[in-house]
Amino acid sequence: VLTGTVKSVSRGSPQEPGWAVVSVLNLYKSGGLPGVPQPARGAALRLQLPCRLCPALKKGASYVLMGRVGPDGGALLPPDAFVVPHRPQQQQQVLGNLSKRPCRGSP
Repeated sequence: VLTGTVKSVSRGSPQEPGWAVVSVLNLYKSGGLPGVPQPARGAALRLQLPCRLCPALKKGASYVLMGRVGPDGGALLPPDAFVVPHRPQQQQQVLGNLSKRPCRGSP
């Protein structure tokens, strides 16, 4: 789970995936997968968008994003990903609590 501001969006052709470049505001929960680098605050993160139409991202807007790590280790934002506009005053406490919660699942 991370918050970020969309810097650019490229939807690609029907046969090719699109991409979104997001500037990371904060990283709240990561899978901690071995070999997958964690983006730092302010870093540009490139997210693959398999669907040309969704999620609907607007350049310059900030979002709470929860996607997946693709087979190649890259960030993937599928159509069913959790994407909502970022509202710092309303979401800060909830996201902070999420980052402190330990994972109870197995990898």
